[in-house]
Amino acid sequence: MHRTRPLPLLFRKTLLSLITTSLLILICYFWIDPLVAYWVDHQSWKQSLFFRNSTHLADGISLWSFFYYCYFAWAFPKQNPSSLLPRENRSSAWPGLTVANSVAIAFFIKDALKIPFGRYWPTTWTNNNPSLLHDHAYGFHWFHQGVMYQSFPSGHTAVAVAFMIALWHSYPHGLWKWGGVLLAALIVIGLLACNYHFMGDLLGGAWVGAIVAYYTHATKEGHDSTATKNLPLRGSG
Repeated sequence: MHRTRPLPLLFRKTLLSLITTSLLILICYFWIDPLVAYWVDHQSWKQSLFFRNSTHLADGISLWSFFYYCYFAWAFPKQNPSSLLPRENRSSAWPGLTVANSVAIAFFIKDALKIPFGRYWPTTWTNNNPSLLHDHAYGFHWFHQGVMYQSFPSGHTAVAVAFMIALWHSYPHGLWKWGGVLLAALIVIGLLACNYHFMGDLLGGAWVGAIVAYYTHATKEGHDSTATKNLPLRGSG
């Protein structure tokens, strides 16, 4: 019986999610983003240390990934060479590596996407950048570089969602996955409450993080499956 390969199936789901997310971002751009930005501005939530500090949790996630790579580089060569898996496949015994990879890849992709989209920020917060609330500057400016054009997609959201979903896949039976959900929620709420990003930016960042985490997990699962099939049977001569 012919079985559908997992990656092509994931690719079809990716296209469907991309179309759906793009439509939601367009709806936000034309009808929701300005309204939410002005409404949040009137709430003065940006003065709250809780909301401002919650956005920095994403920096903590990136820092954790860096230290995990350092730990992996130190500990991996010390693994027992008599491990059941061959040396090139023993990294599968490190579920945290998938989480760190998801965060690192999401961090790289969000930076690459900011240049082609070139969106103004909701508010002015650095180097007198043009913004909706301060200058009534709103919109995408394709292939413009600089801090003033880096609102879309939200990098903090991409990192947070990648971390959350990768944790959920890597530790399905542990409590760590709920910690990832909590961190992601706090980061997204803080970004919105401080007017650091539009709703559409958060949707775009969430899509990037989710897709990166799902593909990283699917690639690892396919790699582990292939490695297991190639293992020699115990007792075979």
